[in-house]
This record gives sequence, C-alpha cells and structure tokens, in this order.
Amino acid sequence: MLEVVRLSYVYSPKTPFAKQALRGVDLKIEDGDFFGIIGGTGAGKSTLVSHFNALTRVQKKSGTVVVDGVDLSGKRLDLKKLRASVGMVFQYPEHQLFDDTVEKDVAFGPKNLGLTKDEQAARAKQAIELVGLDYAEFAQRSPFELSGGQKRRVAIAGVIAMHPKILVLDEPTAGLDPKGKREIMKLILNIKQLCPTVIMISHNMDEIAEYCNKIAVMKNGAVAGVYTPRELFGSRETIGSCGVALPLVTELAAKLCAAGLPVDPATLTEDDLIKQLTEAARA
Repeated sequence: MLEVVRLSYVYSPKTPFAKQALRGVDLKIEDGDFFGIIGGTGAGKSTLVSHFNALTRVQKKSGTVVVDGVDLSGKRLDLKKLRASVGMVFQYPEHQLFDDTVEKDVAFGPKNLGLTKDEQAARAKQAIELVGLDYAEFAQRSPFELSGGQKRRVAIAGVIAMHPKILVLDEPTAGLDPKGKREIMKLILNIKQLCPTVIMISHNMDEIAEYCNKIAVMKNGAVAGVYTPRELFGSRETIGSCGVALPLVTELAAKLCAAGLPVDPATLTEDDLIKQLTEAARA
C-alpha cells in the first residue's frame, strides 16, 4: 500500500539554515494497518507523513515514496487523485473549517473531485453521520457555532468525505479531555471501516498501544525500528533503546505485579487490566 525507501529530506538546502529532517527512512505500511508513528519532538514524524500526499515533495535523489503503486518522486503527479486517496487530518483540524454551513464544508472535497451535486450531498451526509453527528440537526448549522469536539468531528468528516484509502492523523486527540479522547478514538475505529488503512502520529502511548497493530519509532530523522505493541512495550530493553515512555496502564500493571498481584506486567490496555484484576478478586 505505502512504501518509503531511503527517504531523506533537508529544509532550506544549500543555505546557512539547512536542516536535515529525514535520514534514509525505510518504511512499509500494508493495506489494513493501524500504523503508529512515535518519537520525540523534532524526530521527523510530521515531515515524513507530509510526503504521503505530496504536501512535501520528494527531493531529487533523496529516496522514493510509493503510494498504491504510484511513485511520488515522479514529475507528472496527479495531486488531486493522490490527495483523494490519502486523507490528512492535521493537529487541531478544527482550524481548517471555513464554509458557512457544516454540509458545505464537508462537501468541499467531493466538489473538488468533480462529483455531481447529488454525489456531493450523499458523500457529505454519509461523512457527517459517520463522525457521530445527526445530519438533520447539524447540516445547515455554521461550523463556527459548534463546540470544540463537534468542530473536530466536522473537520474529520471533510477529509473522509473524499473516501481516502489511507487516513493520516497527526495527534488526533491533542487538547481533548479524557472523555473527548476516548470518543475520538472510537470514532476513528468507525471510520476505519471506510478508510481501511490508518496512520497515526501520537505522543499518547496508551492510544498507540491499544489501537495500533504496528509502531514505527523515529529518532533524529530515522526509523529506529518497527514493532508490534507487545514487542515494543513488553521489553524494557527495547523501550530503553528507543527512548520512549511506557503507556500509563503498563506502568501501573508493572507496579501491581511487583506488589504481588497476578497481573501481566506487559498489559497494554485498560480493559485487559480491569479484566485481570476482576479475575484476581474472584479467585
């Protein structure tokens, strides 16, 4: 589905301000993956994913990015088709809202694809309902009058109305309270039925551990390794070498195990930990 080979990138090349953002990145993301990308600030995460729909173009002789069989380093690139295939939801996507009604805002992408008005309306209705908003209640409202969580849902609907095969999310739960975070992650799972491949950047290790089937760890512009959640968070040695934090639930499970409770110290989700504690209480 998506393959990155020896990708490097330099900001402001051949100037005194040149900065190496990516260093020979190799990565392969399969159809159907819920793929996490983690790493510290400045590790190159956002620069990497911005290549996936050519918001950042591949520099000459600096590697390749192939999406669904299309080499993005080619000169004759159909950007409209690519950006319909790879949907990008930026951090704080509600800042992208611009039209006077929710329906018009969500239908903007399908309109740019050249779909008929009926098709635009159908796509908008489907997307609005998929993000958990009642179409009859919200379609004709101004997006600027909505709550913060509702605005974020509308912004996400505008991306998924394009029916992308790949959905890229940059810190999708940033700035939300715990309830809002859970609602957005549940929403993303629903969206995955329509957009089968999801790529998520996050600093929230609990979300990464619970939802992702593969995780790429980035350090200094390179991929330090690709792991399953259990491979990464179940090994103190791997955690230490990658320089990432444990999920809070895994830290708690390890402390409970050390205190003598029959709990797996590599537990990755709240539900799993609650189940183990419930079973221990019944024993």
